[in-house]
Amino acid sequence: VSDRKTGVGCDQLISVHKSNDGISDCKIKIFNCDGSEAESCGNAIRCVGSELLNEIDKDNLLIETKGGLVDVEEQSDGMITVDMGLAKFNWDQIPLSHPQDTSDLMIQVGKLKKGVAVNIGNPHVIFFYENLVETQLLEDCKKVSKMKIFPSGVNISIVKIENKNKISLITYERGCGFTQACGTAACASVVVSHKLNLCERRTEVLMKGGMLIIDYLSDGHVLMTGSVSKVFQGVLNESIFT
Repeated sequence: VSDRKTGVGCDQLISVHKSNDGISDCKIKIFNCDGSEAESCGNAIRCVGSELLNEIDKDNLLIETKGGLVDVEEQSDGMITVDMGLAKFNWDQIPLSHPQDTSDLMIQVGKLKKGVAVNIGNPHVIFFYENLVETQLLEDCKKVSKMKIFPSGVNISIVKIENKNKISLITYERGCGFTQACGTAACASVVVSHKLNLCERRTEVLMKGGMLIIDYLSDGHVLMTGSVSKVFQGVLNESIFT
């Protein structure tokens, strides 16, 4: 399904299920295009939330993910806001393979220096660099992604600070490579940038796939707001799964 030459084509495939916890409105599973399962995905949650909010005529939803429960709400302008939960910084919450200062992983791989680790539903490492050219950073990202310090893999984001209210971002995702956009990476990048006093708590994040507004609340929760566009819909023939 995710193969762009023989299937529909996608970075991630999301399946929606009935929830058994008696709390959430549904449960989703998130699969990268290489078949690996992700704990969370901000953009996927926003898309699923938008569809279900229209179907069941509600203003907000609670969605169960492998990374925890996530609240989704539709704004008056049609934008979708997702509460991605708390940003986590302890080494075992990322997770890392051993205790280490997550504010500086002391990575020295080509153009990628230091590295700040944070978990927002899934593991992220954030770097800062002025030239966001994927071809020039690809090999460095591949090397970092294979480092043993990340036992569950890691999403690698490279951030350019535009001003106090705007950052640009490219992300090399686990199981996907460089993608057009990544919601949890946008959240992680704003959290880290704010902690370094490089941006405000409310910041726009520019990516190839579009723009998100991230709010890093004083209680540690991270809100992600963005639009949703339906590209097409169809029915998969069951024979492709046999």
